[in-house]
Amino acid sequence: MHANRMKIESDVIARFFRLSNRLQTTLDKGLKEDGLTIKQFFLMIIIDSFDHPPGFSEISERFGTSRQNVKQLALKLNGHGFVSIGTDSEDARFKRLALTEKARGFWEKRDPHDQTMLNRIFRSVPTRELVIFLDTMTKMETELTALENEQKGAHQ
Repeated sequence: MHANRMKIESDVIARFFRLSNRLQTTLDKGLKEDGLTIKQFFLMIIIDSFDHPPGFSEISERFGTSRQNVKQLALKLNGHGFVSIGTDSEDARFKRLALTEKARGFWEKRDPHDQTMLNRIFRSVPTRELVIFLDTMTKMETELTALENEQKGAHQ
């Protein structure tokens, strides 16, 4: 592999991590008054993205993290009254999550503020570059999934 390409790939990964940390810190500050973190916020978005009350495993797959991590976040959201955790009607061992009325009110209040913040983060990036960036991230995610599957196969 070309040395210049390897340097660019390393720089991209380093910037992803740095940007991720900065984004999390900045967004956590914006949610502090509501007693939430960006990960809890994102979990509510994931829960709301299903057309049915999802279970922990379904959410963890879409969230991109472990079932245990999702459960910890959900329990905190449940304690704050944003998420209800109920038992599945067909299998009592299976838990399903749903947003509460408190969460729905939270979203109505947040939407204009969140849109303004997103617009601020992306204001210097032309739409065509955002489209390319999204396409690039999608390709990287596909390759990462393939790598994860290879790693799972090697450990079995």
